Amino acid sequence: MINIRIGGPQARVKLNARKTLENNLLILDHDIIDIVLLPEANKVLAFPKNQSIEDAYAVQNRFFEFLADKGVVERSSIQGGNIFNSLEGLIPEATTVNPLQAAVYVISEFIAEEADVKRTAEEYEKNLEDYFLSPTDRDSTELGEVPQEAEKGAMQPGYYYIPLRYRM
Repeated sequence: MINIRIGGPQARVKLNARKTLENNLLILDHDIIDIVLLPEANKVLAFPKNQSIEDAYAVQNRFFEFLADKGVVERSSIQGGNIFNSLEGLIPEATTVNPLQAAVYVISEFIAEEADVKRTAEEYEKNLEDYFLSPTDRDSTELGEVPQEAEKGAMQPGYYYIPLRYRM
């Protein structure tokens, strides 16, 4: 649990985070990317976890767009980092609030939002699987319930549509 103070009210966020030997904050809550806060350089760094290379750039891009939209990262400073497949952005200086605490708070918002999106996608996949594997009576027919006909559907026997066949 990390306690931060932004302006007047105090906010608490719960993150799976640890401090490195270099005094950086490593946030490991996301399934696809790891996030590092570099307080000495006023930077946020995001890089993919080892097993999730294919979706990582899209998540990193959403992450930095989210931070830039919230004003925590300068949009013009977002660039590739010196670690392979990483992106980084600068946290602007602030006089009224602690910029690093604000960054931690906004990062926790992003992680919560991503968790909601993932939960919704998993729910949709489960419902879709249930729909196909266990259809209702309205969505299915028993074998032989639909009678056969000589011509049925949009495909007429003997007629083949070839669009460029008669072109000169």
